[in-house]
Amino acid sequence: NIDDLFKERFKNFETTPSPQVWKNIQAKLSAKSKEKKVIPIWIKWGGVAALIALLLTVGNTVFNTSVIKTMPIVTEEKTNAPETLIKENKGEAIEIVSEEKSTPMEPIDNASKEKEIIKKSAAKTSVINEAVAKNDAVVKDKTNIEKNNDIPVISDKNAIVEENKSNKEINPKDNLPETNKAETEVVITEESKKRSIFDAIEEKEEEAVVVSNNKPDNRWDISPNIAPVYYSSLGEGSSIDPTFSDNQKSGDLNLSYGVLVSYNLNNRLSVRSGISNVNLSYSTTGIELGIGPLSAATQSIDYNKATNVLIVVDQGTLSAANNDSNNDSFGSVTPKSTSGEASLNQKLSYLEMPLELKYSLLNNKIGLNLIGGFSTLLLNNNEVFVEAGDFNETLGKANNLSSLSFTTNIGLGLNYSFSKKLMINIEPMFKYQLNPYSDSSVEYKPYYIGVYSGLSFKF
Repeated sequence: NIDDLFKERFKNFETTPSPQVWKNIQAKLSAKSKEKKVIPIWIKWGGVAALIALLLTVGNTVFNTSVIKTMPIVTEEKTNAPETLIKENKGEAIEIVSEEKSTPMEPIDNASKEKEIIKKSAAKTSVINEAVAKNDAVVKDKTNIEKNNDIPVISDKNAIVEENKSNKEINPKDNLPETNKAETEVVITEESKKRSIFDAIEEKEEEAVVVSNNKPDNRWDISPNIAPVYYSSLGEGSSIDPTFSDNQKSGDLNLSYGVLVSYNLNNRLSVRSGISNVNLSYSTTGIELGIGPLSAATQSIDYNKATNVLIVVDQGTLSAANNDSNNDSFGSVTPKSTSGEASLNQKLSYLEMPLELKYSLLNNKIGLNLIGGFSTLLLNNNEVFVEAGDFNETLGKANNLSSLSFTTNIGLGLNYSFSKKLMINIEPMFKYQLNPYSDSSVEYKPYYIGVYSGLSFKF
């Protein structure tokens, strides 16, 4: 085994390097020691000191500049005697209030007073220099401060008054000359007009709150409604025949039903439209009935029959015609016997499509609204009939009605909110009908009043 052979032969083997090897090592070590330079100890310490001085200078410049830029300095123009009030601001910065107290200008009579004033001024200047040295701040005169755009100059009347109170002094403006007082007031007024960025943000937030409060929670609502409707006229006349103009007329109570869809522009104003069916009718009394030819019938009615028809005339007309042999108009008309008082009735039906604005006067749990607009009416049904006790017969249709007419609408709305999405409405409305007849000679001026009620669903 060759591994074991080498291991046994070289066990405890030692050898000694030749003397030439040690000579070469010593030669290399001596060469390196000669290359080393001896640096005096004072150069080392001098370099360290210069490095520390450089760091202190740079640090002092950087930190003093930031303090000066952020330090509020309150200055106010006064007289020649400068006084510095130093106020510590919780150890973070120094607020230097540089003010020149005003004293009444009096002539100096002797040299002693002049020396005393010079001493006081020198003392005050010393106080200023010590304060500046202590806080590493540079205080310049008014001209240099105004030229330095990096230093904000703030003139605050309240700050000066607080400093004067702390030093038990009166308001320094009391002793200012009139010119300086005016300049101070101008500076204060201009600064009072300036708003901070926080004030502007708060104002914008308030405007946003107002706008958001004015925005409705739900834009749309749908309102099925039903209403009793009363139909009548503002003037005399008859829509069927002028001979009935002075007869007694009475409006009937009918029904209107439909649905409205509203779009809420804001919490106060909404626009709405929809469709509904309106039934209208009125009756004319003081009449009598007869049977006769179509030629003797009322011309404004299209009769269902072509031969003998039921003729409606003013009460007493047939009796007078029978007694007058010269009257051929109703000579061939036979009076019809009926029980009870006879009445001539006209029944109408329209499809109504309103377009209205609704303005909320009150917009709480209970709401009050003003409503105005107009409606388009499409004639849907037209019927003329007579009644007399148990007798009832349809004559035909009125041929003097316009198929398209309009109404002007005005009314009030009351509503009670069960929730933000559901409320009940009650709306009394007055609607005056425009151009209802194709015959302009008709003096009948119809209107109808309805009390609309229903539920409103918002979404």
